[in-house]
Amino acid sequence: MAKQKSGAFKNIIVLFVVALISVSILAVLNQVTAEPIATAEANAKAAVYMNVYSDAADVVEIEDFDALLSGYTAANSDITINTALKAVDESGNTIGYVVDATSPNAYGGDIQIAIGITNDGEITAFSVIKANETPGLGAKSLEDEFASQFSGLSASEITFSKTGANHDNNEIDAISGATITTRAITEAVNEAISFYNSSLKGV
Repeated sequence: MAKQKSGAFKNIIVLFVVALISVSILAVLNQVTAEPIATAEANAKAAVYMNVYSDAADVVEIEDFDALLSGYTAANSDITINTALKAVDESGNTIGYVVDATSPNAYGGDIQIAIGITNDGEITAFSVIKANETPGLGAKSLEDEFASQFSGLSASEITFSKTGANHDNNEIDAISGATITTRAITEAVNEAISFYNSSLKGV
């Protein structure tokens, strides 16, 4: 009986040591991979920002962005403004802005987008940064055919149509079979526009 108890105790000790070693290895691996992953994500975002304002020589941080954001009253409290950057020409003059926003209301959860807006209040381009939408449906938001609709629209409220959009009325075509995704994207874009008009335009 004593030998059985001793054997069981040894097994518990062995399992504990194995678990401790496994946790330690995972912690080290997380530390090793965290920085490259963060760098890759930052580079991917930077590429999107340049893509939505391709006429810019660069997009740069707004020094007082935090103050601008804290003083901003959201038009839609569901939407998060993640960041905004200045689009500058080769001389460093501000020619517009890039605004990054997230809606939690897409079919697959969060959908993060970016738009470029000129000083004259025209959308240069739109792009999805991150999404988890259904292939063949909401995932079509990642395709150029959908994204290209935003170029040239006015930086004022955008709506969507299921029966054929009128570009002159600031409308886009909804993604067929993915109204929830379309609505979430439109919400995020409109909040980005609201932030531009309220906090960036004329600054």
